[in-house]
Amino acid sequence: MELTRFDITPTTILLVDNDPLMLTAMGAVMDMRGHRALLARNEEVAFKAIADNQIDLMILAIVEINTGCELAQRLRSFEQSRDVPVIFLVPQLNAEWSAKLSAQGGIYSLLQPVDPHALLDLVTTAIWMPHVAQSRLGVPASHLSSARDWIRL
Repeated sequence: MELTRFDITPTTILLVDNDPLMLTAMGAVMDMRGHRALLARNEEVAFKAIADNQIDLMILAIVEINTGCELAQRLRSFEQSRDVPVIFLVPQLNAEWSAKLSAQGGIYSLLQPVDPHALLDLVTTAIWMPHVAQSRLGVPASHLSSARDWIRL
């Protein structure tokens, strides 16, 4: 039996993928779990979503490492998304990719094609990181400041 915790505010997840079918499928999976999914097929739509919403987590599907890192860097350039964790969906994974993605705020990388259960497990883990939990639960910043410094992305 799986227990799901629903808090006062649903988690807002920005999903960025240029494949409309995968984007829709991932959005539906997030929606079924009670998350609020914002779908973006391109950078312009992703920027608008960040400007208009408080994002708790970003999931970026990338094909090439350099363009993926540049996209993450531009998305995290906004004040409100600077500390937002990123899950990268990647075509391959090796030490070079891991180091570069981690430097861009990547907390997890998942190989494509994506297993929906694995993605949901990573999302569940990511949203309870101290600084994300703080924004979702309204915990005073002073309470988690040391944890936030420890886990700074």
